[in-house]
Amino acid sequence: MERFRTRRNPRKARVAIGVLSAGAALALAACSSSSSSSAAAGGSQSTSGSSSSSGSASADTAALADGVTKAAALPSFSDYAAGYGGKVGDVSNLKGKKLMIVPGSSALAACTEIAQAAAALATDVGMKPTIFANQGTTAEHNTAIENAIHQGYAAIDLGCAYDPTTNAPALAAAQKAGLAVSIYGATQAQAKAVNVQYNNSDPYTLDATLAVDQAVSQHNGQPFDAVAITSNAASATAQMEAAIKAELAKTCPKCTLTEVNVEVPKWATDVSGAVSSALLQHPNVSVLFPDYAGMMTYVLQGIQTAHKTGSVKAYLNFGGGTPFVKIQTADPGKSIVQSDIGGYPPWTGYLMFLQTARALEKLPPIPYDKAIGPNRIITPDNAVDVLQTGGWGTGWVNGFRELLGLPALSGSALTNASTLNGAMVGSV
Repeated sequence: MERFRTRRNPRKARVAIGVLSAGAALALAACSSSSSSSAAAGGSQSTSGSSSSSGSASADTAALADGVTKAAALPSFSDYAAGYGGKVGDVSNLKGKKLMIVPGSSALAACTEIAQAAAALATDVGMKPTIFANQGTTAEHNTAIENAIHQGYAAIDLGCAYDPTTNAPALAAAQKAGLAVSIYGATQAQAKAVNVQYNNSDPYTLDATLAVDQAVSQHNGQPFDAVAITSNAASATAQMEAAIKAELAKTCPKCTLTEVNVEVPKWATDVSGAVSSALLQHPNVSVLFPDYAGMMTYVLQGIQTAHKTGSVKAYLNFGGGTPFVKIQTADPGKSIVQSDIGGYPPWTGYLMFLQTARALEKLPPIPYDKAIGPNRIITPDNAVDVLQTGGWGTGWVNGFRELLGLPALSGSALTNASTLNGAMVGSV
């Protein structure tokens, strides 16, 4: 099987949360060739690697570990607020206006939580939100948009696991009718294709980079073999995979990476088998990079089937969510899943509505590289605290409220707002 080879100089990594554009994918240079074959259980598989003439570790593992530690700490709203465009001003004219909120898919918990948070903040402003429950089909999204057009809505929020280009004609009709449109999770190219300027996203590239840094630091800079579990049809996958490869080339030139692709509809049936097959085919693998947290349960099953629970650890698992955090609080997940990296759905929902309010008030959109929330690294060390508290604190709630001219909350009202009335917390 052919491999690409790259040579990289050592570098001292320094991670700064919140300053990296979510849409900026890292380029992987010096890639000569690759090959692919069909993987078991419906996945597609390709293998790549990198090597160096030196046998010594090339990474400053202390610096990498320090960056991971910072990213695992409680985030601060002030670190992001400077990029959110300042106060919207008097939003009293938004009272009584209707807002259509369309999750990418209501079957995904994070999508529903984002929608619920956006609805809660819209309600506090005085708007009348509707959450359009759906199973993620283009036809359902089109129906929601058409309902908003014909039923007197002022704005539409769409997002989470969503590509707006699939609804391009409907979105064009909505904007022609004067509706404001805000999107979460689209790439810059997708948003541009449908002429939507109010677009929020996640720092996918930074997340994947941090996952690699965590794996490299835990291996003390020594080479390891890794498998990435991807979903190539998902828009964020290319950004994360490019970042994984680029960071491995920089920090661990002799590490190897095998990619196994399983698309979202087949996670429940195919991920476990694809993982176990990859581990049996590559017995020296000690690192997994599952792209998405929704894969985690099936990834663990695959590790157990391959009898690799004592030798394999998983990093990245983008997306977060209470059920997945809980996996890290007890074995076998506690011993295997080293990072569950993702944003906080309520924060994301508030940010999506802030963009909507700015659109309705004819204010400039928050720039794409600033329209992000903090993606915290959840580890076995902080998982219990994150599970029991929500993990993002409460200060961000009043931070957003101040931008919208709303009074600050305190006590149980603040706790309820920050955790969606307790939905974002759990018990061990």
